[in-house]
Amino acid sequence: MATLPPRKNPTPTKISKEHLTPLQILLQLGFPKHRCKRALAATGHRCVQLASDWLLAHVRDPTLDSIEPREYVLYLCPTGQLNEQLQKFWIKSKELEWNGVHNFIPHITLVSFFKVSDESSKELTTILETLINRDECPDTIELETYISPNFMGLFVKDEQAEWLKSLALKYVNKLSNIGIDAEPNTKSLHLTLAYQFSNSLFEPLRLMVEKLESNKFANWELRLYSKDSRSTNVNVHKVMHSHAPREHDELELRPGDYIYVPEEACTTSVDGWVEGISWLTGTSGYFPLNHTKRTADSDSWTLHSTVPIIENKIEILEDVIPRTRRPPIMVSSESSDAPDGVAADNEPLEASEPMTPSCREILICRHGERVDFTFGTWIPYCFEADGLYVRRDLNMPIKIPPRNIQDFQDDCPLTTLGEIQANLIGEAMKASNVHIDIAFASPSLRCIQTLSQILKGFQSDLSIKIEPGLMEWVAWYQNGLPTWMTPEELSNAGFKIDKSYKPVVKADELPLRENAAQYYDRSHILIKSIIESTKGNILIVAHATSLPACTKQLTGGRVPHVTEITRLVQQVPYLACLMARESPHGWQLHPPPFPPITHSSNKRFDWKILT
Repeated sequence: MATLPPRKNPTPTKISKEHLTPLQILLQLGFPKHRCKRALAATGHRCVQLASDWLLAHVRDPTLDSIEPREYVLYLCPTGQLNEQLQKFWIKSKELEWNGVHNFIPHITLVSFFKVSDESSKELTTILETLINRDECPDTIELETYISPNFMGLFVKDEQAEWLKSLALKYVNKLSNIGIDAEPNTKSLHLTLAYQFSNSLFEPLRLMVEKLESNKFANWELRLYSKDSRSTNVNVHKVMHSHAPREHDELELRPGDYIYVPEEACTTSVDGWVEGISWLTGTSGYFPLNHTKRTADSDSWTLHSTVPIIENKIEILEDVIPRTRRPPIMVSSESSDAPDGVAADNEPLEASEPMTPSCREILICRHGERVDFTFGTWIPYCFEADGLYVRRDLNMPIKIPPRNIQDFQDDCPLTTLGEIQANLIGEAMKASNVHIDIAFASPSLRCIQTLSQILKGFQSDLSIKIEPGLMEWVAWYQNGLPTWMTPEELSNAGFKIDKSYKPVVKADELPLRENAAQYYDRSHILIKSIIESTKGNILIVAHATSLPACTKQLTGGRVPHVTEITRLVQQVPYLACLMARESPHGWQLHPPPFPPITHSSNKRFDWKILT
């Protein structure tokens, strides 16, 4: 009998999606191409998960197959101290009366709204991110206050205004090269403070504007936003209370969603019910107006890119060493450039102040390596038709807890390597004589598994207290919070859970939507509550965003801008640990008393390449 030639196995062996574009991954999931492009544009091309969630949420959206392009705008936005002042000004002026400025964030318009097809949306970001030459950026942007009976604002001084206009023109010219028509703002560049206000409010608004320190230290960044074409000429209302439809023409309300409402509908309604369109699902229907609150139109926009152009060095230094904290004691051989809380090569690991037995410590760790980030879309690959889990790779867990399979979609387990990582951290803690009195975990399965393995390596019999308030920034979950396993289900799966623990924040009390400042405030309030209600040293296992969010304000720092939060998260690897220690001067960050864990990537091996 003739020998059979080698046959290439048609079954895919490489399940990682690292070489596929987001569009290709969505197409492999079975979504139509035009819908995939629409979803990616609507979510700012941030990630496949957000785009797929958007598609599922908009399955009943009557415009899902529409070719109507989105509208884009380029703003210059302040950050830092000036932005803080403006936000406070917005709040106070809104208390007087809603005026036209409250529809938007503080900004200077560089390129007015222009329409772009979903196919070209990614190119807008690429062009913007390669637009700036750092050497040409001015050191600052000076503003002059202007007040009149019908308009108040801050105007950019001529020299810097000309540079910004040339920047806008350069961007528009690059857009025209790919067939996109847009117009740069050629009028006087300004940041509006108030317009369309009542005559009676002129005097109180004038007094508020005159108190603004318009040339206070400020960073500036370019921001590219887009909006749904249906959000034009409507008011945007934020959902404050849920509503389950009782009639077929009613709209479901979910807290955190935004509703597009025709302006005249609010004033002409005779029964308090108006018709609107849900930002979250794209569906329309009637809803009770008193379950919502008007908010800025820009709250419902999609942010595609931020590009810093002016970074004030003085302000950055104040962020590193906040005024409420005492600067660290430095010896002559130490570098003043070492980041806060990170030991330089020649920096001693001991605290700058002598330790006392009463000093409390908090250790906050990120979870270990997760299955979905390692293998991509793993659920269809690892579950048979009868629901049986099959381990397709040695780095996949040997077994997983019994639960609804689809619940793993947003609440995935650790890889085998992730469990080993966590066990190593526990062993390192024990070897470094770390003392832990109480242990908390986010309700995410990967965090509970990580903490369980740390305690195993630590040889501790502590029970795990599950605290939903430790959930990461919910902005990552556009389609709603995950379905977590209950303490009873986790106990039955073999985890040592403190079922008597009453969480500070219950799962149903978590917001469905929050901005960066709200997330940091939630985390700060939570960590203070945990400190006040416990004794001894605390171990927390949560998420990458949790490390700065739980410690920034606790140690006297300020909430960073959303772009800085994103940058920080990218620098927090699996099992990164942060330690805060209490002293007479308050809580301060210190280097953990054990080394970090590092490992390289290891691609999947296909043995057939050697045949």
